[in-house]
Amino acid sequence: MRLFRYLLRKYFVAWAYLLATHMPFVHAENDFHAVENLVQTACVSCHDAETATHLNLNAIDKPYASPEAFQQWVLIFDRIQRREMPPPDSFVPSDEARHAALSTLKKELSQINKQARKQNGRVPSRRLSRREYEHTLHDLLGIGGEIAKYLPPEDESGAFDVVAANQEMSSVHVKGFLKAAEAALDEAIELGPKPNMKRELDYANSRYMQMWFERPVRRGGGTVFRDNDDLIMFRGENHNLRSDANGLRFSAPGRYRITVTGSAYQPRSSVTMSLKRQNDIQGNSELFAAWDVTEKMRTVSTIHYFRPDDYFYVSADELEPAPDGKLIYNSQPASEFKGEGVRVREVLVEGPLETTWPPRRTRSLFPGVEWERTVNRRSYRPVTTKSHYQHIRDAVAALAPRAFRRPVTKKEITELTNLAIPSLEAQRGFLASARIPLTAILISPHTLLLTNDLQKNKSKLTDHALASRLSYFLWRSPPDEELLRLASEGRLSDSNTLSTQVDRLLADKKNQLFIHDFTDQWFELDQIDATTPDIKLYPEYDDVLRRAMLAETRDFFSYLLKENLPIHNLIDSDFTFLNRRLAEHYDIKGVFGETMRKVSLDASSPRGGILGHASIAKVTANGSVTTPVKRGNFILTHVLGLPPNPPPPDIATIEPDTRGTTTIRQMLLKHQSVETCARCHQHIDPPGFAMEGFDPVGTYRQHYRIGKNMKQSLQPGLRLKRVSYNSGPRVNTSGVTVEGDVFQNIRDYR
Repeated sequence: MRLFRYLLRKYFVAWAYLLATHMPFVHAENDFHAVENLVQTACVSCHDAETATHLNLNAIDKPYASPEAFQQWVLIFDRIQRREMPPPDSFVPSDEARHAALSTLKKELSQINKQARKQNGRVPSRRLSRREYEHTLHDLLGIGGEIAKYLPPEDESGAFDVVAANQEMSSVHVKGFLKAAEAALDEAIELGPKPNMKRELDYANSRYMQMWFERPVRRGGGTVFRDNDDLIMFRGENHNLRSDANGLRFSAPGRYRITVTGSAYQPRSSVTMSLKRQNDIQGNSELFAAWDVTEKMRTVSTIHYFRPDDYFYVSADELEPAPDGKLIYNSQPASEFKGEGVRVREVLVEGPLETTWPPRRTRSLFPGVEWERTVNRRSYRPVTTKSHYQHIRDAVAALAPRAFRRPVTKKEITELTNLAIPSLEAQRGFLASARIPLTAILISPHTLLLTNDLQKNKSKLTDHALASRLSYFLWRSPPDEELLRLASEGRLSDSNTLSTQVDRLLADKKNQLFIHDFTDQWFELDQIDATTPDIKLYPEYDDVLRRAMLAETRDFFSYLLKENLPIHNLIDSDFTFLNRRLAEHYDIKGVFGETMRKVSLDASSPRGGILGHASIAKVTANGSVTTPVKRGNFILTHVLGLPPNPPPPDIATIEPDTRGTTTIRQMLLKHQSVETCARCHQHIDPPGFAMEGFDPVGTYRQHYRIGKNMKQSLQPGLRLKRVSYNSGPRVNTSGVTVEGDVFQNIRDYR
């Protein structure tokens, strides 16, 4: 706590100052009367103190008064320019009055914006997001654990967590950053005994598994059996296969290689063998590898980062029941079950994948320090060749320039190193003392903030500030050695050099961090687990399909970016990215294997562009039904950049009829009879109607699925499930846009 209080006192004022938005709202010398006249004659009658909306034009400030007022006037400009306001059934100003008001307002807003850029650059200073900070610590310390969990959630008021205006910085954040930094150092400084991890996870001969072979179904057993030295399994979430319970634990954090030899057992269709990671603190399992398997034995491997509290298990997906319809639970003994399963012959674990011990991440943190085993040989200890203070200074000098993303002065190094003096004088030891300045570096404003350091007498960023902006944009992590070298040489701001570096960063595998973060927030893919599809209505949905859904959208966007394709491909393209699992879900033939690849689409396919992706269908639906309002709002907000106004507070939401007796379209038509609602729903509903062709898991449908009068019947390809739904009303995907264009389906709408 002493360190926390010191750092809070030393850095919090700097944090608060740098995170403030210093937007100069200088009054532009423009005649604002044209705008005021339009507002008074055409707008105030609805948007006054008694308005049912969130906009009171009698109380709004001029655009130069504050950032909030500026944003409100931008919104007003957009609405008037698109002729959404004033509504056609109210007083409509002349084209001359409208043009005069828009011209004046545009000039005013532009001048304010230019002045802000001149003083602060194109974007204000901001702090790193939770994920960016996690990536930063991974890069700086060579670790791979979950760090973002220590930090408060980001403000959800904006679509992206890197928008400075939406970011917060409080004492809670400071505590979170401190806790994250300390946890990261715990992981980076590994002094335990050198693991000799090359072990086989022998399920078939495990004493723990023997118990499950013998137990009846009513006591949790009966779903696996031993065939010579092979394990045969008939369930997906088979937690009795967890590695720790079967004698294999991860002794140190690091990257481990897992090699699995297995095959499909009694396959009649596609079968997936997968690996899932979990721990007793984390709620849900993480699917981190999946492979298609046949009756032919297949050996596959993957590398994944594990911590000592993690475990993994082999899983199986897309398993069909027996031909007679029986499931493993009502077919005993397991050895006589005729349904599909997975045969596991061998699971080999190697790691941590380190060439030295203590690992390189520990050695890199303390340059010049040697390491030797303790007397009991259970751990390692540092062997110093000069004073502890000097070794700590060397560690600070090595870490600070990388963390601050710029050269550091001798004075800065001395000030940081001196933080260790009280601990050294108290004889708390080398490592405990060294952690104090190292922690200070990791939570310094110079590490946490992307600032607008401008070139002298210019409004351009310095090369080092540019390197940070570029790297955190395209990598979501700190600049590498090449970027920092070019910045130090003053060459990065050269247009040709900058263009070359952009291409290099896009081609690097670290660009996937940007692809994931950007698509997660733009298309709300990070909300894909916010709802769980009804297992009876949508039994085909599982972790393997979910993983392929996300990969399609991410690979598709990555391809558009790297190939620099026209933006219209985002909405309407003749290709997508599929693997066998997702292609079967889309009813597209000729795609095999678990690897995602580019696949050409027929002109009649509804899948071209992101609106046809199952991931988008999933995040814009709940577990049982879809709603055109949510999907239409998603398209307007996230794709077209035209977010509709929030509904008036006295308007009730539409609750879907899950029984299937009334369609959502019928309820919306009734909803549109309210004049206040119709103004926005004429924009929202058409794209939502076009998207109704996709159910909550992205299947292209002709009828709604309903749970009324359920009848159970078998359907191939469903993982240990029976179909428990009926076909409901026919889906109507037709509509008319606000411009009067008629469409019949998503293909027409695109």
